[in-house]
Amino acid sequence: MDFLLQQTVNGIVLGSVYALYASGFGLVMANLRIFHVAHAAVFTWGAIFAWELTSRLGWSLMAALPVVAALAGLLNVLAYFLLIRRVLHRRGGEMAAFISSMGGLIVLVELAHHHLDGAVVRMNADAFTSAPLSIGPVRITTLHLIMVCLVLVIVAVTSWLLARTELGREIRTVAFDKDTAAILGVNVDRVSAGVFFASGAMAGVAASFVAIAFNVIDAGLGSTYLVIALGAMVVGGFGSVGGMLVGGLVIGIVSTYATGYLSSTYRDLVVFVLMLLFLALRPEGLFRTRAELTRV
Repeated sequence: MDFLLQQTVNGIVLGSVYALYASGFGLVMANLRIFHVAHAAVFTWGAIFAWELTSRLGWSLMAALPVVAALAGLLNVLAYFLLIRRVLHRRGGEMAAFISSMGGLIVLVELAHHHLDGAVVRMNADAFTSAPLSIGPVRITTLHLIMVCLVLVIVAVTSWLLARTELGREIRTVAFDKDTAAILGVNVDRVSAGVFFASGAMAGVAASFVAIAFNVIDAGLGSTYLVIALGAMVVGGFGSVGGMLVGGLVIGIVSTYATGYLSSTYRDLVVFVLMLLFLALRPEGLFRTRAELTRV
């Protein structure tokens, strides 16, 4: 029972980070109806930015997080203008954008590979001093608590912005119909660039936590967690930020159970099976779909 409880807590911690990664995917998908696979490479570069700031420049992780978020956000905005915007208005634009994003993923991963000289790098141990905590039989660290709390704050603020602000209404209008939004005076490029910035910033923060928690950074880091992020989106619902938080927690717990009771080699397989079950039995996920989100 103690082992089960510990694995559940570990799953919640990991699931919160998975949820943040998945939310970035989900925001772009809800806004422009495209699967922006280059987001995985933005995640990788978020970890690289964190490594550069902490290991090369000696910053603390908490000081580096806002800068990492900004850099990853700007990288994703650049991806929007170079990869997505130019092809969206063509016939079959959504498929063209997916292919273009796939090309961007390949280029960004290759650039990361060259930047790291093909090596696996590790975060500076002094970047964050994590103190162990014990709650009965459960062991947790201050890093884990900060990860969960910060993710909850980010998801709550994002959900509030989407539901209660003028910017959120513009985002939902663009998601419903870009042409109608433009007729109504919404600057579609500005809104979409803002969504890509937020998406990239989420990826940067999530990648920083993964980098410090597992202390392994390589060019394929984002792709390693791609199935996990897809699973969180499918389980939670493609258009619900809060749903993706729940989906991320579910996937985090399931993947941790798979690793703890079976083997780490079965983690992605178990997540993939769960994702297939949801697609077959409840394709809209646990919460609202993108289409419902746009009509809030």
